[in-house]
Amino acid sequence: MKKTLFIFVIILALVSCSNDENENSNDEIVGKWSLFSVSKKEVTDCEKKTTIDFRSNGVTITETFQVLNSECSRTSLIENTWKNEGDNKYSFNNQQSSIEFDADGSSFRIVNGDIVYKKI
Repeated sequence: MKKTLFIFVIILALVSCSNDENENSNDEIVGKWSLFSVSKKEVTDCEKKTTIDFRSNGVTITETFQVLNSECSRTSLIENTWKNEGDNKYSFNNQQSSIEFDADGSSFRIVNGDIVYKKI
């Protein structure tokens, strides 16, 4: 699971998109989300501190947490960009990922990797 989480963080680290703030202001992905599960397995309480903040200006701030030496520690803080390609597809590392939002918009799932984030 750590490898999958690490790969996802790397993908987010290489995201590219437009910086047009008005273009993204109504996108339902805008906001702060916390990691909930990977491959249908709920993550640890420490890993749930991992967040992605999708900002309307196309910037993401990703903060990753893991247990190191028996303590929950921040392992990375990365600023990148994102882009909505339409039809629930988002650009991450110049590759499209399909995103599925739940009916009330309180969580989303990255289909490839089966990674679920919940809105904070």
